[in-house]
Amino acid sequence: MGKSVLEYRERVGLFCFDGPMYRDSEGNYCSITITERMLTRYLDICDRLYVLIRTFHSEKTAEELNMPVLANNRIIVVEMPNYYSIKGLLFRHQEYKRIANYVRQADFIFARMPSQTSNMVLHCVRRQKKKYMVEVGGCAWDSFWNHSFKGKILAPYMYLAERYYVSKADYASYVTKKFLQNRYPTRTKNQIACSNVYVSPNIEALKNREKGYNEKIIIGTAANSVDVTYKGQDSVIKALVLLKNNNYFADIEYQIVGPGSGDYLRTVANNAGILNQVRFMGTLTKSEMEKWLDEVDIYIQPSKQEGLPRALIEAMSHGCYALGSSIAGIPELLAQRFLFKAGNYKQIAQKLNEYTFLSKSEKHEISRLNIRISSEYSEDILDMRRKSFFEDYQRDILS
Repeated sequence: MGKSVLEYRERVGLFCFDGPMYRDSEGNYCSITITERMLTRYLDICDRLYVLIRTFHSEKTAEELNMPVLANNRIIVVEMPNYYSIKGLLFRHQEYKRIANYVRQADFIFARMPSQTSNMVLHCVRRQKKKYMVEVGGCAWDSFWNHSFKGKILAPYMYLAERYYVSKADYASYVTKKFLQNRYPTRTKNQIACSNVYVSPNIEALKNREKGYNEKIIIGTAANSVDVTYKGQDSVIKALVLLKNNNYFADIEYQIVGPGSGDYLRTVANNAGILNQVRFMGTLTKSEMEKWLDEVDIYIQPSKQEGLPRALIEAMSHGCYALGSSIAGIPELLAQRFLFKAGNYKQIAQKLNEYTFLSKSEKHEISRLNIRISSEYSEDILDMRRKSFFEDYQRDILS
């Protein structure tokens, strides 16, 4: 006979990451990546979820930010400061007591890496000798080394911290099939490869491509922030200048999706004399993103740091002709002919120019191939794989 209601104890989960999360002018929490849709997966095995995450306050509403609101009352956001700031580094030891209290309450720990917030949480987790799951979404070394001068100082520490906490994890979920597993190996046999992408089979995508291609060639890139330099959009702008100087691609537009001011990229484009060919799209909702991808001819992922880029998979699911830098998990998605060395704008220009020599049937075949590859990351398939993995973790903790 099952336990009575009186015998049941609420199960508590803890998810941690640097995020960021935003608190809008009305007190609502919102984000384009750490969404309610994503966080709900953890509620399959727990009743309440604490989300310990770096949080920024905005004077705009969520609607003005064009970000979905986190409304589920079973999800409690715990605001974490910026631990990469001087204040955060100097006073982080005072934070351990606060973090340790949430860890003490938690039955299940989900730590997304790389993240200094996760490093601090896992420090407390190991002191309390609790089992934990890591979600390895990127490479700390690549992320910090390519970020800034300050990032280069932090890179060795963040790399070693990620190596350590992943190696000691009881459960490990990687977004790649090989790259992150090789760079950040774990001792546990409880591991899976499972991307965080949301892709559904897109039957209409190929039909849309059959209708024809734009007279103006639209190149697209999407990122969580247009102000992060390691995403490499400046290399695409430099490639377009090279093509323009050689009288290629007279009618072309580079569209960049993502939040942020874009000041650095505007300066690069303005100095190069092609600001009128670079368009900043801002933050797009899911439906807006899908409509945009249907209009994009060439999707390019020019990153210097990645895990397995979700935006690239989503673009491929819409039949976009796709190019990417030969780093991290991108070669798991694209063949060699579609890859270039990160930061090499001459190679990017060459790859873009090759597109113009393709026949309509060749473009169509590449669209079909990209849709097939993206179908391996179907939301239904990944949800089933992740759900089974979470249930194994749940049984282990509750046994």
